[in-house]
Amino acid sequence: MFEKNDKRRLYWLIDQYLLGKMNGWTFCNEYYYSYSLELKDEDLSKLEQFVFSELDKITSRYTDVQEDLVKYPGVYYNEEELRQKVIETKEKLKEQSPV
Repeated sequence: MFEKNDKRRLYWLIDQYLLGKMNGWTFCNEYYYSYSLELKDEDLSKLEQFVFSELDKITSRYTDVQEDLVKYPGVYYNEEELRQKVIETKEKLKEQSPV
């Protein structure tokens, strides 16, 4: 595993989530700690800045609470939407993975 301020951790988190080794809540929390709190923009390429920022929009509004999804449509993202965005992010970064 990588330190929270190492961009390779984001790639690792994506892989762990897609392999089913962590659930959505854990992924989103760990992603937040690394991306939002620890990493600096200058540590990322322009492409990484863009795609990780787009993923952050989903992870920051993820919930698996069905009541929230029903009560506030369009506000939160569900597991399927999170997984799709993670897959899309991985695909966009395939050529540039630092791991």
